[in-house]
Amino acid sequence: MPEPHKKTRTVLVLDGETRKALAVVRSLGRRGTRLVVASHRESAIACKSRYIRRSVRCPSPKAEPAAFQAWLLSFVQDLKPDMLLPLTDRTVTQVLALEETLRPLTILPFVSNETFLAVADKGALMRTAGSLGIDTPHTAEVRGGKPPSAEDTEIVKSFRYPAVLKPRLSESQQGDRFQKVAVDYLRGPIQALATLSRNPGVAFLLQERITGDGMGVFALCHRGEALSLFCHRRRLEKPPSGGVSVLCESLPVDEAPVERTLRLLEHYAWDGVAMVEYKRSDDGRFVLMEINPRFWGSLQLAIDCGVDFPLLLEGLYANGLEPSEEQLRAARIPLGEYSGGRRLRWFLGTVDHFLIRLKREPAATLIDTVFRNRLYLLARPTRTRWQVFRWNDPGPFFFEVGKWCTDVYYSLRKKAGA
Repeated sequence: MPEPHKKTRTVLVLDGETRKALAVVRSLGRRGTRLVVASHRESAIACKSRYIRRSVRCPSPKAEPAAFQAWLLSFVQDLKPDMLLPLTDRTVTQVLALEETLRPLTILPFVSNETFLAVADKGALMRTAGSLGIDTPHTAEVRGGKPPSAEDTEIVKSFRYPAVLKPRLSESQQGDRFQKVAVDYLRGPIQALATLSRNPGVAFLLQERITGDGMGVFALCHRGEALSLFCHRRRLEKPPSGGVSVLCESLPVDEAPVERTLRLLEHYAWDGVAMVEYKRSDDGRFVLMEINPRFWGSLQLAIDCGVDFPLLLEGLYANGLEPSEEQLRAARIPLGEYSGGRRLRWFLGTVDHFLIRLKREPAATLIDTVFRNRLYLLARPTRTRWQVFRWNDPGPFFFEVGKWCTDVYYSLRKKAGA
């Protein structure tokens, strides 16, 4: 693990409203890094940490992308941070749109815009992965239309169901705003055609639905070489049908698709961190879902297991994007040198997971929770940590609980008024 740098470094962390921003703040802050956290929200979870030096509010990168880019460029010019860390697809997109202007001003420790666009297009990614011998879902490309074209209608009708309909790009810019189209889980072609009709012009992937555990292989790379690796699987998600992890578990490298991940990252000559997501199908295949050039929601689990990706990343690129041999050695962690079977629980995410299931299937949910321990409440208590609550930094947890209670209260009042 790299030693703390003698010079106090300044890192600008975007997306302060996310739990991954909180994990980055706690990792770097306790080593003495000067952290400035930006969020488009008036209050943000990472800004409640004791480790931040300064919090700032910025325009929304979703609702006001042009204003966000103008703010970011001006703020970086004034602050002169040593490193800039965007943590969501949306802000990575915005930062890379300014790549040529920002790279001379600060360190952007991730892939180029060209590589980002290549993997952000899920259709292109699936084709590339297939050419490398990596399993992908059976996929057809279709486009929204009102009505859909005759060719796409035929593809939809002949496809095997159940299936998933997802946009080729997670988000796309429509005029002066970013549009996010939700993933649709389909029982038949009627649903698919209805979604295509509601989203004219949007490019979609129609894919076979892969059921099974979600798995992630996470890496820190330099020019395609994976210096450090960590693997986990999702035990519970929000929503339960598939979404963000609310309970995850560290996974030994020999139980994860590591070799094919290394092949993929080498192909793209990857720089910085990568999150490579798979599903393990019922027949035992590891099926690629996506790859992203940013930190992931369950980052804190890797840190708890001893693979401190934010610290490793900062140390690797402390002096620029051409690390020395000493920096490369410091960023290398022997493959699999972390504890398997450790878990990370997002408390409020678990509550939401339970409530969603309870609303849909009350009796089955209560039976599963009480008699079958499907929330894993009693499993491995000594090897499970809470994602947000930490004794040495409790502020973010109490902020999150307060916000959750407020949101529930106003939601109930809205329903009562309706």
